[in-house]
Amino acid sequence: MLEQIFISDDAVRDPAKSAHSPIRNFFRGKTVFLTGGTGFLGKLFIEKLLQCEVREIVLLIRSKRGRTPRERLQRQLEREPIYTQYSRNADFYWSKLRIMEGALEQEELGLSEVDIDYLRTHVEIVIHSAADVRFDLSLKASFRTNVFGAKQLVNIALGMRKLISFLYISTAYSNCIQEVVEEKFYDTDVDPEEMMRVVEAIDEEQLDTLSRKIIQPWPNTYTYAKAQAEGVFRKYCNRLPVVLVRPSIIISTLEDPIEGWTDNIYGLNGVITGIGSGVLRILHLNADYCVDVVPADLAVNACLATIWYTASQSPIEVDGNERVFNCISRKDNPFTYRDVRSFSVEFRGKIPALQTLWFPTVTFIESATLHWFLQLFYHFIPAILFDVFAKLSGREAKILFLYRKVQQFADALEFFTTNQWTFTNNRMRKVYESMSEDDKECFPADVKLVKWADFMHIYVLGLRKYILKEDMNNLEQALRKFRMLKIAHYSVLTVVYTLITLVAFLLLRTFWTNFVSHYLSG
Repeated sequence: MLEQIFISDDAVRDPAKSAHSPIRNFFRGKTVFLTGGTGFLGKLFIEKLLQCEVREIVLLIRSKRGRTPRERLQRQLEREPIYTQYSRNADFYWSKLRIMEGALEQEELGLSEVDIDYLRTHVEIVIHSAADVRFDLSLKASFRTNVFGAKQLVNIALGMRKLISFLYISTAYSNCIQEVVEEKFYDTDVDPEEMMRVVEAIDEEQLDTLSRKIIQPWPNTYTYAKAQAEGVFRKYCNRLPVVLVRPSIIISTLEDPIEGWTDNIYGLNGVITGIGSGVLRILHLNADYCVDVVPADLAVNACLATIWYTASQSPIEVDGNERVFNCISRKDNPFTYRDVRSFSVEFRGKIPALQTLWFPTVTFIESATLHWFLQLFYHFIPAILFDVFAKLSGREAKILFLYRKVQQFADALEFFTTNQWTFTNNRMRKVYESMSEDDKECFPADVKLVKWADFMHIYVLGLRKYILKEDMNNLEQALRKFRMLKIAHYSVLTVVYTLITLVAFLLLRTFWTNFVSHYLSG
């Protein structure tokens, strides 16, 4: 009865699709254990799996900030607009969701014996979506979540009697030290389990001193830890039905369950938001490099399709390489930073944000030295002037602090904006091509079909609405502010260029006068 109440948008458009969807039929009635259910992708997995009419989704959730796991999940279901049916039928959601309190960095995930026994008895599919994606995390903290957590989950999965698929969501940049990233496992510099023991044995302060040397040539602890986690799963490919999907940069949704939804400012989300709000005005990158992005709903659909595809195939070779899939866009549908800038310029005057600090404009600089120098004029000197003005008018001076945060964010991205990779995705393309026509509509996953010009309009609107918390009701007010900032921006440029021209003229005139007096008059 409850299953009949929950009707997806796809089913509303064509009820026959649900019955003729091999992927939906595969997931129907199954029990799924999902980690990271309170994270960005995890939230989308919950909604999509419910559309697939799974029997149950078991969620690993920790207590946080004084809220119990159930309170956190209830707050999520009530506040996030992607749960399109929750306000009409909350009972359906709660009948399908089972919460287990625990955390990745704890032994046996912090689960009770009763919970572990339940997982081993009932779970058929594991989706390991949880990760700490912060680039500036200490090596010990990143290992505890991303590597130790993976190993604890593997230990429990080894006892799951009904397990048919174990999906691990990695990142296309886990092997960013390679120029070409193929759909295969890569050798790690050390055994990941041995590395875990080393990391745990060393004092955290001492480890922080050594971490830069340990992780080289990886650019940060996150990508290094993800590479080590892949090593954990590689070791158990002959004992577990592991499926490894490596998405590139995941951005907002394209359309499912709603357009343009996101809940974070990582990666390109932060870049576009920073540019659109007039805060981020200079970036160190090559404008002709591709920014390899995948809309979040397409990434989720690709993961579910990959689970279905691998579970439907004949037994997979023991070395596990047939279980690795790169979910990327550059090869099939390239999108450059130059495109990002042109679309940002196009939409800045149509749907500006009211919270814009200054007229939105961005300059891309390839030279590291020039970028460092120009930061003074594009970011820090304006920030100081804004703060001086704020203090004189009796307000809090906080723009310089904001720009320091912006610079930390830009510095963290610099490795990825100044390097280019080639990702292969032949195996993932086989997944797309094996999907039925109904599944291609119910589970759109092929980035090749995305029209970036159309998507960018959805994307900018989504960032405006879900990150800056602005709706279209303030558009007229935002447009008026935009026009004022445009006048101010070009007025300042006119004054600056006039002064530069005047100074250059005076210097040139002085030089010419001295030249004439010393060399020509004599």
